[in-house]
Amino acid sequence: MPLVRSILAAARQTLLDVEALLLPVACLGCERPLPPTEERGGCCALCRYRMRPIAPPVCARCGQPVDRWDTATGRRAGAPVRREGPVEPGPAAARRGNCAWCRSWPAELGWAASAVWLEPGAARHLVHALKYGGWQCAAVPMAELMVRECGASLRAVDVLVPIPLGRVRERERGHNQAAELALALGALTGIPVEREALVRSRETRTQTALAPAERWRNLAGAFRATGPLGARRVALVDDVTTTGATLASAAAALASAEPGIIGAVTFARASVPA
Repeated sequence: MPLVRSILAAARQTLLDVEALLLPVACLGCERPLPPTEERGGCCALCRYRMRPIAPPVCARCGQPVDRWDTATGRRAGAPVRREGPVEPGPAAARRGNCAWCRSWPAELGWAASAVWLEPGAARHLVHALKYGGWQCAAVPMAELMVRECGASLRAVDVLVPIPLGRVRERERGHNQAAELALALGALTGIPVEREALVRSRETRTQTALAPAERWRNLAGAFRATGPLGARRVALVDDVTTTGATLASAAAALASAEPGIIGAVTFARASVPA
């Protein structure tokens, strides 16, 4: 059965490659033909403009927009500001999370930033093209937006570590979308990528249909660090974050490699499901 899946995945990728050669170059965000000046970017200027950035005021730790009132406690929240760089690691960092979204995060995850909201339209189309459609070139415009919107945080990073997929899911898709994003980010910023620094220690259910509490249980103990990182400042890389469960579990595992600050950067941020 694993051999059959591998053959099917290879055949699917071959068909996609042939399709890309035969069809006109189209925007991955809106599927309209790209003008010759924009063909290399994979995403038209209008789609880039329409994707909505994560705008301040935001939590200084997790980058989640916050209002004047903390919805979890009903009390006035601290004055949030756009983060100019990652916060320091450790328990104090966790205490500085002034919103309900990151209050339960482990201390190992010092900061998180996302470029745009995962909304219907270009952002969602790009994510689906990269993750499910086999369009690995979608990582380039996604990474460009991550550099544009999360540049301050990335300037304080020494190494990029993609969130690993389970072996079965990566074999089915033919690639790991987080690794493709990390490689594209590395090419744009010059930050080295450590693809093998973190691995899955077990297979997990897909997070898509799980409620927030189930997401945290599903990812508990799902990752394992493979070796020391030499106190380098790390940014975990993934395509989308919803509750932060994946990033938090990965950071907790990566802490055994004794890095410096552990943060996370994702292309999109989804609304937390009820």
